[in-house]
Amino acid sequence: MHIAMMSAWNTDSGVAVHAEPLGKAWKNQGHDVTIFTHVKEDFHGDGFTGQDQDYVTRCFGTQKTNFLDPRPILSSNFDVLVVQDLRMLPVENLAKIFPLIKCRARTVHVVHENKLPEEPWFYQFDWDGVVYFDPRQGFLNDVYPHAKLIPFPCFPARSGDKVEARKKLGLPLDKHIVYVFCHRGYEPFLRDLRDDLKEDTILLFVIPRDYQMVEKEDPPPWMIIREEETLTEERFDDYLFAADCVILHKFQTLYLGVVSSTAFQALGAGCPIFVPEGSDYFRPLGDELLHYGDVSELNDMLVKLFQDGEMRKNVLDAANGFVAMNSPEIIAKLFIDFFVELGRPS
Repeated sequence: MHIAMMSAWNTDSGVAVHAEPLGKAWKNQGHDVTIFTHVKEDFHGDGFTGQDQDYVTRCFGTQKTNFLDPRPILSSNFDVLVVQDLRMLPVENLAKIFPLIKCRARTVHVVHENKLPEEPWFYQFDWDGVVYFDPRQGFLNDVYPHAKLIPFPCFPARSGDKVEARKKLGLPLDKHIVYVFCHRGYEPFLRDLRDDLKEDTILLFVIPRDYQMVEKEDPPPWMIIREEETLTEERFDDYLFAADCVILHKFQTLYLGVVSSTAFQALGAGCPIFVPEGSDYFRPLGDELLHYGDVSELNDMLVKLFQDGEMRKNVLDAANGFVAMNSPEIIAKLFIDFFVELGRPS
């Protein structure tokens, strides 16, 4: 099968985190894959996370500019076109070429919204299939009765050497390291350690250069602040391999997000993940994460994690089990089965 996909790609957007494992898994399963994505002058996300593969073509911008060069799409032969997150694409110009695409291929929209959009343009496309990834998006069935629930794919399981990762990143070898993730709507929560942790624990903040932190100019001895532009996937993994745990403190999103794509990316890296217990952005994850209520409870849980090997083993076993059940290969196969159900264009 030849699968084409219009999507963010090799950027730090949640859409790319969903699309990239799928596209790569389809390739590994023997399918032809073509990725159509944003031009580098007008893309979805804050920065780039990797180099483009030879099957990637940058030929459109965002909805804001409505730039679309239709030639790469219309001159390519594919069986299915998967469109990821219509809101971030040049909708007006895509609508002009959509009838030609529909004559030749099945069309599938992967919806990333957390509610039915109020804008009429969202509903102008006659999709052959609509896919969503969270049960809370079941509202789509009010408009698309045959919308299909296919879970969000995890990044593949991978492992790294903690000592080598710390040497590579220039981090201390003799401390517990708590990686406090601060990017794209994540705010630092743990800004101070209780006294019995300060001797052997480091809070590591990796932040964009324009990120505001009062400690940035003069961090305390138990805090390391790194200013970096968008992390590549490899660099992000290095920080996860180097850390003893990571905190993803997120309650709200700037966009119409449903889940924390960062959690699905980080889950398979062997680093326990702390999240706020009141946040909705980490469903359907439960025992695969460590849930805290307030700063005091988080400090207590850090002490227990560092001292209790069973606690660490249990959360990582649960995480690895979830990654295995929601691996790119399994989720990619569910999409293939759905494409086969849709049949060929009439």
